[in-house]
Amino acid sequence: MKQLLLTLLILTGNLLFASVVYKNDQLIYENVLMVNKLSFKNLQIQPVSLFSKELNKELLDQNKQVSWFEFVVNKRLLKSTDPIWKYRSHEIRKLNNGGEEITIIVDAVKWIKGLHLEICRQYFPGSALIRERIALRSDNQTFSLNKLNGKLHFVFPQYSLKSSAKTDKLEEIRIATFAGELLDSIDSNRTYDDRKFDNVRTFNLANCHMFHPEKKNLLLQNGDTALVKGPFAIYHTDDFIWLNAYEHASQDKNFGSEYVQPKELNQSGSIAVDQQQGVIGESGLKATNDDFWFMGLKSIKSQQSVVLSLSQLRGSYLDGELIDRQHPYETVWAASAFLKNESDVKPAIHQYLWTQITEHPESRKSHYYYNTWGMQRDANNKTGLRDIFTESRILEEIRNSAELKVDLFVLDDGWEQAMGEWQPNKTRLPNGFAPLISEMKKNNIIPGAWLSPMGIDSLSERFLAHPEWVIRNQNGKPIKAQWGFPAFDFVSGFYDLFVGDCKKLVDQGIRFFKWDAINTFDSTLPDLQHGSSSYSRQEIRDRYAFLLPFFITRAMKELREYNADVVVEIDLTEKERCLIGLMPLQEGKLFWMNNGASGYNDYSSYRTKSMRTVINQYAGILPTELFTQAVYPQNEYPYFAQRYNINTTLVGGRGFWGNLKMMKPEQRIRVGKQVAKSKLVLPYISHLPLEISGSIGASPEVYTHLNREKCAGQVVAFSSIACEAPVSVTLNTENCLGVLNHSYSTNSGKINLPFQFNRTDDTREAFILPNQESGIGIESSTGWIDGLELNLAKRSLKIIPGTTGELKIRFPVTCLKIISSDKKLNKEEISSGDRFNYYNLKVTEIKPIELFWEN
Repeated sequence: MKQLLLTLLILTGNLLFASVVYKNDQLIYENVLMVNKLSFKNLQIQPVSLFSKELNKELLDQNKQVSWFEFVVNKRLLKSTDPIWKYRSHEIRKLNNGGEEITIIVDAVKWIKGLHLEICRQYFPGSALIRERIALRSDNQTFSLNKLNGKLHFVFPQYSLKSSAKTDKLEEIRIATFAGELLDSIDSNRTYDDRKFDNVRTFNLANCHMFHPEKKNLLLQNGDTALVKGPFAIYHTDDFIWLNAYEHASQDKNFGSEYVQPKELNQSGSIAVDQQQGVIGESGLKATNDDFWFMGLKSIKSQQSVVLSLSQLRGSYLDGELIDRQHPYETVWAASAFLKNESDVKPAIHQYLWTQITEHPESRKSHYYYNTWGMQRDANNKTGLRDIFTESRILEEIRNSAELKVDLFVLDDGWEQAMGEWQPNKTRLPNGFAPLISEMKKNNIIPGAWLSPMGIDSLSERFLAHPEWVIRNQNGKPIKAQWGFPAFDFVSGFYDLFVGDCKKLVDQGIRFFKWDAINTFDSTLPDLQHGSSSYSRQEIRDRYAFLLPFFITRAMKELREYNADVVVEIDLTEKERCLIGLMPLQEGKLFWMNNGASGYNDYSSYRTKSMRTVINQYAGILPTELFTQAVYPQNEYPYFAQRYNINTTLVGGRGFWGNLKMMKPEQRIRVGKQVAKSKLVLPYISHLPLEISGSIGASPEVYTHLNREKCAGQVVAFSSIACEAPVSVTLNTENCLGVLNHSYSTNSGKINLPFQFNRTDDTREAFILPNQESGIGIESSTGWIDGLELNLAKRSLKIIPGTTGELKIRFPVTCLKIISSDKKLNKEEISSGDRFNYYNLKVTEIKPIELFWEN
């Protein structure tokens, strides 16, 4: 045992090992996987070595020097290879995500004296990922960024990697494509497309109203160049895989200005949809699909190497944009990592987006939540969309949601005085937030609030006081944004007012924000913070669109720094929502969709099946714990889809909405029990990737979320047909206490779940509980178990059966005199070395059984 502990300590120490040394004009970072050297010799800045310990190889092509960065200042092209960069100092900051940030200050000399370069690089123990950005600063002088030959030119970072193969593979992963197809090979000439009938204007994934990822594969040979949008580009050489990513946000396509009223869409019965939250008001600018291609990941293949770089293409700066004390210039964060060839890149992407991209651990906590919007859109609501939002009604819904065991309650559109006046409505909520938050705290619920950051009521004092912030169309009239209201320009002095509004709400107890309707507003307003009137309307608009994710994410960070418990989610429910990207994940989460292919008041499995598409499509690309979306927990006739809908939100989304008064108390309690079981395992699995087998509608479609070493997690399966579909999962079964909600057996390090689906659109679930590494566990059960409680201090195990059956129970041999509260245990004569004894327990009554032992 001592030798084992020593070995574990050595292994752990190796994983945590990291060192930073500045020696011989080189900054050297080393951890268990790599040695990275950044040279400052001869007044140049160059990555001179990236050595993989696992491959025992140098990855950089040291025979082909390329500039690590290039940009144009004062109309002169500056490169990292120019002999003008003098190292001044560096400092190291410990990140609260376990990494280290090295900030290096470099002074420009000679013809660009007075310009300072700030290089930030983040490294992580046990990881080959490097996260980096640069900033241009000046204390006492003024410089300008310029174009080169009429085009933007800012390249960072750029690496020359060894690659001697004749052909390399490049995989691009986009995450912001709207209106795509499930089948890449779809042939539109084979038959007519009924999805376009009856004024349906956008369709994808069986009319599922959502963004989805898109993957493209390219083959590069000597002399080939490829430029992709990403934000992920995965380059495969013969020896290793190189992962590139950048942190910005934008859709993959510009849909222009459009605004669809619900009456234009066919609806059935009580099914309702929101107005499409686009924009009324043409900017007069030509809309192209390149409008939101701000950054490009470039690959240039040659005979012995490949040059990989991140280039700025659009909106990243204005020709002549000033750099001075008040106006530093910062790039986006870029991330690079290498992996052994044939490795699965998904765990590296997951670790990057779950941990390494953020210093806000609160944003990574899993919370089950309730949002009031579904209640407000209830077909039985005759009071009014916002008039129903009264103190008494919301208090009632808080108490109802507590029975669902939610952790978070979001007050949606209706709590505010008016659009842009972010204070509780004086008529509907005369006592403000106080009684609502008090009730939430009584039930251990986090208070949350919806805001539309850029919306503004044209009758408000703020609107009248600041006409310079009102985004206007080509004729000078205010555009119409969410619900027909005007919108303010966020890349302006309005930023400070809005953040101040949010801080006041934080002071009142709000700890979670849902920011809605951050759309493609083509702001061409001059003389704000994205261009003066000396620039064209197109240039001002491009600069605004590039900067908006910076300003939104900065606001999220400022609120987090104001109160560390505050988390912001960004609503992405329409195709004009422009914050879809990696940058918001530095601080918060993403709210993906309202109703998928359906609408409000659809309590069937059709709605939730379509919504599950998000989880199914993005798994392995974006951590599913960073998605939020809400299902209906009701069990309405004739669908009786409660279990199906609840299991969908257990898989991902973690949200509920709808009128909870429609549910009987026993129905809400039933949902709460299911949520409580999921909460037992979430602490063990929320940081780990979700594994998926089967596409949407498959039979079965299985979602496995496990901590295999701890033997904890959940397995949720769906089927579109009645069938038997047993599932086996591999874990360290010695750490398994037992499985809830389904019969099972264990053998050879596997848990076997004999799932049966007895109708179309059916579902099953199993919660696997750990035994605190005690060795105590139920090896098998012919009937399903409703609850297990292990108390090692009291030396007791409580079993709550869901039905009758036989249990096989395992105890270490150190547990003596096993006795039952009212059942006889039969000891099995099974040889298992000298470590465990096995007992059979027959359950004939559905009531709790408690086992005790002595040590």
